[in-house]
Formats: sequence, C-alpha cells, structure tokens
Amino acid sequence: MKQIIFYIIFSLISLFSLAQLTDTEVRNLKAGRVKPDNSPVYFLPFAQGSKFLLIQAYNSKMSHKNEISLDFKMRKGSKICAARAGVVNAIKEDSDVGGLKDEYLSEGNHIIIKHADGGEAMYWHLKKNGVLVNVGDTVKQGEHIGYSGNTGYTAFPHLHFQVYDAAGKNIATRFITKKGIIYLRPGKYYRAVK
Repeated sequence: MKQIIFYIIFSLISLFSLAQLTDTEVRNLKAGRVKPDNSPVYFLPFAQGSKFLLIQAYNSKMSHKNEISLDFKMRKGSKICAARAGVVNAIKEDSDVGGLKDEYLSEGNHIIIKHADGGEAMYWHLKKNGVLVNVGDTVKQGEHIGYSGNTGYTAFPHLHFQVYDAAGKNIATRFITKKGIIYLRPGKYYRAVK
C-alpha cells in the first residue's frame, strides 16, 4: 500500500512539474532529446547598462565556422567586465596592430580567466595597454577588467568572447539578460544586467 501511495504522489509531482513546460519541451524530454541545463550562468562581458550588437555567434559563417565563440561589436575603449568570477591566468596588452592577415593572429591583446570549475573564459582584441588586471589576480563576476580594441586578427573593433571547459572543450554559454537566462543569438542587441 505504501508503494502505491508513493507512486501516486510521485506521478502527481512529475505531472505538475511537466505542466510548467511547453508541449514541445515535454515531447523532447520524453524522447530524451533534452537534458536539464545546469551549465554555469555568465554575465554579459561588458559594463552593466551597456548595450552591444552580437555580430557573430556559435558556428557563424564569417570567421566562427566550427568555433563556439561570440563577437560583440563595440567601440575601442568600451569597458570589458568579467563574465564570471575566477583567477587571471594570462594577459597580453603590448600589441597595437590588427588586420585580416595571418601575421596578426598572435597580436591580439587578451585576458584569460580560469574559473573554479577549471574552465576558462577568453576576452580578445583588447586595446594596447587596455588590461586592468595581472596574472594571479582574483576577479569577481562583473568586475571591470579591461578595454575593447582592434588588435590581432580582426576587421573592426569588437570583443571576441570564448569559453573552454576543464577538459579543454570549447563550449556554449548561457547569459543573464532582461529576457532571463538564455543562449545568445547573432543580429541582436544585448544589454548587460545583473
């Protein structure tokens, strides 16, 4: 009898929780096509209140083919902020050149931040002397860490943002936005919120 009562209660709880999903989400869950997303949540990598156009996203055809990264179009000198807390693992800020030649590939100023789970976030194309942190510094999520630029392999000023997990696999990231926690889509403006 206790097993039957437990089964009925469990079934009701399961039905109630599924009622919060759309019909398509329920079908996908039943078919095993969707798994709960417990990946870390990131802030947008720029100052709170700032709004920028996402010009390229994951696997975009311009220069992100087979690459899971994001490009935000922004003026030189725009504030770059830590999308997630961590420790600064690497920096480069001595370059003042950029363009679409292979010789510029190693000229991109950048910051790499290692997170508590072993993953790393990379912020590229920063301006010369535009890094505000040092290797070994601990940064908080949302902290101002540098300024955008146009260095390295780039056609125009923008921020290239990319994340790798602890195993070194390039991964997609979810962000806090006005519309909730989402994966970003290119061709849209996003405003940084906390």
